[in-house]
Amino acid sequence: MKNYSILSQDTKEIANSINVEDIVTDFLEKERRRAIRGTFSSGKKKDPFYLLNEKYRVLLSKQVSQSLEVKKAVFEQALKAVKGISRDGYLSALRDITFNRLLANFKFMRDCLELKLNPFNAALNIAMAGAKQVDKVLTLGIEVVYGSDVDSLKDAIFSEKELAHAKFSSVSNVVSNKQLTEAQRLISAMEQVLNLVETEQK
Repeated sequence: MKNYSILSQDTKEIANSINVEDIVTDFLEKERRRAIRGTFSSGKKKDPFYLLNEKYRVLLSKQVSQSLEVKKAVFEQALKAVKGISRDGYLSALRDITFNRLLANFKFMRDCLELKLNPFNAALNIAMAGAKQVDKVLTLGIEVVYGSDVDSLKDAIFSEKELAHAKFSSVSNVVSNKQLTEAQRLISAMEQVLNLVETEQK
């Protein structure tokens, strides 16, 4: 019984010496870092969309040429290597990022006009390079990020039609002409606004 009391006392002292708040804070910080890397302690894996982008980027970097044909072949190879995502699933997610993060951004659109790039093609290439690349382009600008490699953004391996069908087509739904030309109309509207702003500033 005496030994139990000593053990009990030791346990209390240890418990009192522990700063629970520090432990929780440390745990949450570690979890945050794991989340950034895409791996949680629960075993949750990265989104297949981002895994496919990573695979595509790595494979493409090893190619001597980055022609349109090479890009298409590399994508098909990456798609086969990554499980958990279909071609349409990837294209649908790619469309969302292309539209919501890049084509709707005035800084990105201005860069494209100044560099004489097709905004849709440039956006697709940048989105496929990964989330970090998208962030860098929106923060630093296309010319700073790509430099002499800016020509690599001129051709896109997917058309607006392909992305629209992946996003909206189903057994019960036919893709409308409006959906098929949404990128063109958005780009046109953004260009008009930028031209208007430029005219007023003169």
